[in-house]
Amino acid sequence: MVNDLLKTKSEHFFVPLTADYLNLVLKWRNSERVRVNMHISTPITQSEHENWFAALNEDQNRQCWMYCQHQRPVGVLNFSQVKTVHIEWGCYLGEIDILPGSGLVLEWAALNWAMQQSSCLTLDAEVLSFNRSALKLHKLFGYEKIKSEQGGVRVLQDSGMEEPYQVHFFSYATKKWKEEQFKVLARMPKPIQKAISQIQFLEKE
Repeated sequence: MVNDLLKTKSEHFFVPLTADYLNLVLKWRNSERVRVNMHISTPITQSEHENWFAALNEDQNRQCWMYCQHQRPVGVLNFSQVKTVHIEWGCYLGEIDILPGSGLVLEWAALNWAMQQSSCLTLDAEVLSFNRSALKLHKLFGYEKIKSEQGGVRVLQDSGMEEPYQVHFFSYATKKWKEEQFKVLARMPKPIQKAISQIQFLEKE
């Protein structure tokens, strides 16, 4: 459950990742459908996970948020390089019984959060070439593709064969988002528009 101090009437909100959520996030990170779209697809140990969280807490240039629907954590939104003009981000949904199209809410939340950072010029992302859902979302929102680089090889589950993949780099200027956000919103399904209208980022007092 969400901390009592962070309860809100909003049905779609974000709270900082704390130790209370660590076991849940480890479960998500080790789920096959999340791991398959990561650079490293092998399972994460408890100690590795705890070291990752300790490093996150010590790094002033990173932020990690839990995405909650109806008071229930369902996903993660990560930002890095937050003290620079080019903020980087990534996300994943840990639960499956959630609002259809929740990835659209995460995309919107990330862009709006970046836009509200006074020094941010662009929101940047890396997407592996086999992560087709993320590629479709970035195209829908209007990200600019900057470049592609050779990534590595990934073993295909169905054949066991190794296949090379690329890393695609995308960028979205916050100035452009200020101009385009309502055009993008108009293309969203009504339930997603409603969810977007409720987005809040909550901090402990």
